[in-house]
Amino acid sequence: MTRRSEFPGYGAEAEFYDLCWSSMIDDIEFYKKRVGGPGHFLDLMCGTGRVALALAQAGWVVDGVDQSVGMLRIARSKLRSIPLKVRRRVRFHQGDLAGFRLPFEFDAAVIPVNSFPLILSRRERVRALRNVHRHLGRSGKLFVHIDTPRSYRSARVGAPIVNVFRLDQGRRWYVRSLVERFVRPDIVRGITNHLVVDRSGRFLRQVTTETRTRVLPITEVVRELGEAGYSSCRLFGDYSGGRLTIDSTFAVIEATA
Repeated sequence: MTRRSEFPGYGAEAEFYDLCWSSMIDDIEFYKKRVGGPGHFLDLMCGTGRVALALAQAGWVVDGVDQSVGMLRIARSKLRSIPLKVRRRVRFHQGDLAGFRLPFEFDAAVIPVNSFPLILSRRERVRALRNVHRHLGRSGKLFVHIDTPRSYRSARVGAPIVNVFRLDQGRRWYVRSLVERFVRPDIVRGITNHLVVDRSGRFLRQVTTETRTRVLPITEVVRELGEAGYSSCRLFGDYSGGRLTIDSTFAVIEATA
């Protein structure tokens, strides 16, 4: 069995990332509907390119930015399996949210699936939002997905979240177990155990990763967007365009530059 016992963070999850997120498409349809026809899209903290590649196939020109070399390596490898005319509409860049610079103006941008709270410092979050604002055209839109405090109920008791995925037509299984606990009133430490097992249950590979996420009230994110220069915000409680309620487990904030 290959075992990695140290606690690397987000980038070390690259080899398992698509297993957890590749089937998620509701958010992509939401962005397309809210922005309108194809244009130039900026996919921030893009991971392995789930959003970028789907939008490119729908006719958008997309630039993806991520700090993780491992995530971008997989994203670029996926380009080789798509048609050339789609491949030409996608570029991936390494950089952090506050410091990247691209010589383009974008119609819309997204920070998907609760990636934004991985930036723990309020100062750095505002710097990042300002940098994104500089890259948006007039009335360009930024979408930010934020998990609400309600979504962290399991973290208060340390209850594990377990997902199981089949690999290689059933010869192997991938088991993902996530345990989240509050280490401060506003910071959650997540320990994810990634296991690959064969059909008999024998461990073939194990990787343990750690992330720290700030639990951000939606009102705080809206204030940070205002400080960064965005003129208005709309709040949604799901990807059908429904309103944000007390029972929503996440919010999508649509901010206009």
